[in-house]
Amino acid sequence: MEKMSHIILAFLVLVVFGFILNFSIYMAIFAFIGVLIPDLDVKFRKYHRKLFHNIWILILFLFLGFSFGIFFNREVGIIFSIGFISHLIGDSLTHKGIMPLWPVKKPKFNGPVKTGGLEEYLIVLILLILIYWAGTMI
Repeated sequence: MEKMSHIILAFLVLVVFGFILNFSIYMAIFAFIGVLIPDLDVKFRKYHRKLFHNIWILILFLFLGFSFGIFFNREVGIIFSIGFISHLIGDSLTHKGIMPLWPVKKPKFNGPVKTGGLEEYLIVLILLILIYWAGTMI
């Protein structure tokens, strides 16, 4: 998925979880950081969707975040994880997919969506409608 699609997906998930779990809106920055982290490997073409698109990197960032006090409470870690995992879910819908346990090659999750294609834009449109709808419910 493209960067903006990931951000919109993370925002929808954050709105839903924020409403259910009563998260503060200022914490959204941690979700947006989480949603952007997996694409840090984009410059390394050979390793894109491998090096940072796995659960081990999430665990590493959570460990570092709590160790250095960046994640100052459990809520921050949860919100960061929501962003990160929503990115993985989004990319798992695409043709290229993800290997969430990389360097272990299986399981691999992929779907019918072409990155930057019509399907992705339809998903984004649906997400925006859901965000609007969720906003009217709060």
